[in-house]
Amino acid sequence: MPAPTLWSPITVGAVELKHRCVMAPLTRNRASKSTKHERTWVPNDLMCEYYGQRATDGGLIISEATPVSLVASGMFGVPGLFTDEHLAGWKKVTDAVHAKGGLMFVQLWHQGRNSHSSVSGSQPVSSSAVPITDSPHAWRGLPTEPFEVPHALTVEEIQETQQDFVKAALMAREAGFDGVEIHAANGYLFDQFHHDNINKRTDAYGGSLEKRCKFTLETAEKIIAAIGADRFGVRLAPFGYFNQTRGEQRAEQWTYLCEEISKLNPAYVHLIEPRFDEVRSENEKLADLGKEKLAIEEISLKPFRKALGKTTVIAAGGYNDDNCYEGIESGEHDLVAFGRYFCSNGDLVERLKEKKPLYHYDRSRFYGPFDDNEIGYTVHPNQTFKSS
Repeated sequence: MPAPTLWSPITVGAVELKHRCVMAPLTRNRASKSTKHERTWVPNDLMCEYYGQRATDGGLIISEATPVSLVASGMFGVPGLFTDEHLAGWKKVTDAVHAKGGLMFVQLWHQGRNSHSSVSGSQPVSSSAVPITDSPHAWRGLPTEPFEVPHALTVEEIQETQQDFVKAALMAREAGFDGVEIHAANGYLFDQFHHDNINKRTDAYGGSLEKRCKFTLETAEKIIAAIGADRFGVRLAPFGYFNQTRGEQRAEQWTYLCEEISKLNPAYVHLIEPRFDEVRSENEKLADLGKEKLAIEEISLKPFRKALGKTTVIAAGGYNDDNCYEGIESGEHDLVAFGRYFCSNGDLVERLKEKKPLYHYDRSRFYGPFDDNEIGYTVHPNQTFKSS
């Protein structure tokens, strides 16, 4: 049997894909401010156009990170999935994707201590009362100020938060999403339980690496019970630094987490490459990881692929038209998620297939909201091609 390629079909849980180019979740802050529900933002027609531009027949799109509650929100312009307006707005988006033959999962998000009361109106929450100290809370439209000390969730509040995810997953299906992915990476709430420099708990949700994974695994089980394992995915970043994640036992903990997730038979697990960082260059990130005492032979996703067994793996982080083929062909992963180049190339899949050059992205237009939200989103003036 020939090795699969980027253009081979694949079954991912309940969905049949015609190729293996995935649109990664991308926060873009282009939603409209609600006049009905205070402090919330709603999917709009511009977002329908944006996702519709990037939809392809048999291709998978994972939505931008989508808060499951008000306290989960920490930025302006980010649409949630917990009100009637959210449901109606996202239904228009999924209709636009489905009209092109595309499939769409929503990424469910809780920012935890990365949020701020200036956005949500509430004290942020986390695994423990440990704030982010290496950077300020600074997003467009908001004052730059220190992160607040979060409230450490009680066991009862943990269970309530898990129900927020279940409710959002059910609402996602009602809104037409083909499945959900929980964002358990990049230093957000689930990761704040994973990392022992943040999680200082001594109860069932902290202490050992197994207990630090409990919140994530329990939430996964509850969502699966509500919508089915074949419509559930999870994103993990075993080598992530973002939002001051500096826990020890990376290799051991994420190996355990992957092994346990695989037992749930999810549609997929979405892993972020070690080279990727939101702030550092690829060389800086790998150099920093090289200084850590990691219990693995090489800094790669291979140990976690092995731990996941037959579970479908999406790899993301630093992929482009030069490096997106080999991993699938060698069996290191099953699909590739593209992020930044989907920002600047609405027709990315066609360009890859026809080997056309890719347009470079404009970082200054990644995160809105702007007065001219369409620029750098659906309209791209003065584009130049990426260098080889």
